[in-house]
Amino acid sequence: MSKTSTLILLINSLSKGEKRFFKLYAGLQQGAKDYLHLFEVIENNRSQEQIKNAFAMEKPKTSFEATSKYLYKVLTDCLLQLRTDQGKSNSLLINLMKANILFEKSIYNEGFKQLRKVQADAKDYEQHLVQLWAAKLELYYLSNLNFTDITEAELVQKQMKIDELLRYAKNVHQHASLYELLRHRLLYKGGARTTQQKAELNDLVVSELNLASHPSSKTFEVHKTHLLFQSHYFISINDYRSALHTFYELNQLFEDNEFLWIDSPIDYLTTMEGILDSLHTIGQYDEMHLFLNKLTRLQSQSIYFEIMVERVTFIYSIIGMLDRGNYHDAIELKKHFEPSLFKKIKFLDLSKQAEVYLYTSLIYVVAGNFSKAHHFLNLILLESKLYSTFPVYRTVRLIHMLVHFELNNHDYIEYETRSIKRGLAGDKGSGYRLEKIIFTFINQAAALNGSDMKLALWKKLEKAFRSVDDDKFELQLLKIFDFKSWIE
Repeated sequence: MSKTSTLILLINSLSKGEKRFFKLYAGLQQGAKDYLHLFEVIENNRSQEQIKNAFAMEKPKTSFEATSKYLYKVLTDCLLQLRTDQGKSNSLLINLMKANILFEKSIYNEGFKQLRKVQADAKDYEQHLVQLWAAKLELYYLSNLNFTDITEAELVQKQMKIDELLRYAKNVHQHASLYELLRHRLLYKGGARTTQQKAELNDLVVSELNLASHPSSKTFEVHKTHLLFQSHYFISINDYRSALHTFYELNQLFEDNEFLWIDSPIDYLTTMEGILDSLHTIGQYDEMHLFLNKLTRLQSQSIYFEIMVERVTFIYSIIGMLDRGNYHDAIELKKHFEPSLFKKIKFLDLSKQAEVYLYTSLIYVVAGNFSKAHHFLNLILLESKLYSTFPVYRTVRLIHMLVHFELNNHDYIEYETRSIKRGLAGDKGSGYRLEKIIFTFINQAAALNGSDMKLALWKKLEKAFRSVDDDKFELQLLKIFDFKSWIE
């Protein structure tokens, strides 16, 4: 990505408050303000070519590349200054820098006082890496000053404290590593579809439980990661009731310790999404409203976080409407989210974009507008090959086939069926029985003429559906779309 492209993305990601702060910040700078003019040009134009042409017309003697680089520097400096007063971790790091300055100026007593305050605050806010950094810095300057006014016992005590912090940091890292591995498997391989795949997760579970029994696991950070691991493990094995119970416990932990996470609420948002997904899967729609309302009270930390919240709110508001067949309200809700989500959707990563487009397509499937549904599915299927790495891609292709069935594109269905089956043949155990039922239907139903033949096929499929209904490994497809009702 070029520097100009990065600059354009950066400016488009700014909130209104950040733009206002930047203009005030730029107004205090001395010298020419060509970079401020470029900022306004980027605000008012979309493509890189339009931006270059507009700037060249207004400032023909000014270098676009040099101005872009300078604008990028001033803008990032401005955002850094804005961040120094936002969040406890930022203020602790700033105070560490102040302590360094005091030592450089030989103001030792104040420097040590500053470090002790940083360590105390870092401990209160469970910023253990900052606490470790401050403790090591304290020993560094004590050594440089020949350990003035400190006994050997006090020195050993400080060294043991650093050892304790290092052990805690290792425990946190190991916990986080297991959670990251589990999430990676869930994102790129999907949930367990067989008993064997469920058993393959046991190595992670045993390791995680061993870590959770460690004395340092009583802190908020480790307890949070433990509950995140447990809840996502239950999702992996399709035990959504246990996942919901664990997410409720995690939500209570967040609510009891808001001061520890409010500066970085991504994990809280993950918890809210986990609760909503579990409630949806087990059909408890009425309880979803409470947690959707909690999302509206979250303060916007950035454009990205704001769109993440909008995405979760949109999907789980839509789900409740679609499962009740209320597509009229779903279409109206989609219009409501146009400015806040769809116009900014490129700020989301590809997997989250795919989910938004998938559920949007389902609105139009339920409404019977299959051309519109086809349009949104193509935004996934034709936009990027990277989409194909996500488990949701298989679901998208399946819904896409149903849409083509409704549009009578039977040649395409035959081709796509062969393509999906080839993919399944090379990956044993990766297929759903539900997929085979749908393949049977779409390849036989088009040739049926009489009602007796259709009834016979339905009875055959209905029997197959009954066996699928009791199989929790099939939940991952069934919770997205009611294939049985559509076929019936």
